[in-house]
Amino acid sequence: MARKWLLLFVLGVIAVLMAAPLVLTVFTSLKPTTELVNPAWYPPQELTFEHYVRVWTDGGFSGYFVNTLIISVVDAIVMILIASLAAYAMVFMEFRGKMLLQLLFVLGLMIPVTAVVLPLFQIVRSLGLLNTHLGVIFADLALAVSVFVFMFTSYFAGVPKALHEAARIDGATEFQIYRRVVMPIATPAVVTTALLEFLWSWNDLLLRLLLMTRDEMRTLSVGLLNFQGTMTRDVTGLSSGTVIMAIPVVLLFLVFQRSFVRGMTAGAVK
Repeated sequence: MARKWLLLFVLGVIAVLMAAPLVLTVFTSLKPTTELVNPAWYPPQELTFEHYVRVWTDGGFSGYFVNTLIISVVDAIVMILIASLAAYAMVFMEFRGKMLLQLLFVLGLMIPVTAVVLPLFQIVRSLGLLNTHLGVIFADLALAVSVFVFMFTSYFAGVPKALHEAARIDGATEFQIYRRVVMPIATPAVVTTALLEFLWSWNDLLLRLLLMTRDEMRTLSVGLLNFQGTMTRDVTGLSSGTVIMAIPVVLLFLVFQRSFVRGMTAGAVK
């Protein structure tokens, strides 16, 4: 019993430390400007949403939100297709160069992101895709594809080979087996991939700074920099923008948390 209460206490402290910055940010975003002289942990005495309205309209967050949503959703969908198809081929099909391809994907996990950012920028620029959604999506997929191919490969390795062989005996094509047999079983892995890719794309700053130089093409992460200058900082605007940026991700995790946990644990075990 003592060990149990000690564990609960430690987890409670960790939870408070992790939740405190978010709570303080929400408090600041809801305070009138006159209450900013109070300590940050003081809850707002008078709630106001004027900072959210200002950020959404004058700060351009309405356009930034649309750009971020388009890029993140397309990123997640295309990543699921590419990673699952590649993993299916490596698990269920035999072809020349299979081991070399697997080695290349494993090597992709070892290369730091910062080491390939400049080559990616040069490739996107040479293709004429700067300041376009397509250019950012291309760069996002190139950076993260090895991780999710490895994740799908680990999950597919636990699918009974008898299912695949039975479908092939019944005359199904490889794509039919992939679509009707393997992918329905891999729903937790699909949800996990979608959430992780969406989250990474939604919060990424480095690639957006390099590839999105026009204001109308910026994303939320870049838009937050507008509220932080060299000598001054718009605290209420920065807090409101942070909350706006966090809400979609929090809602997604609340809705899909069970499938997300299942996908993470199943992939780890298999």
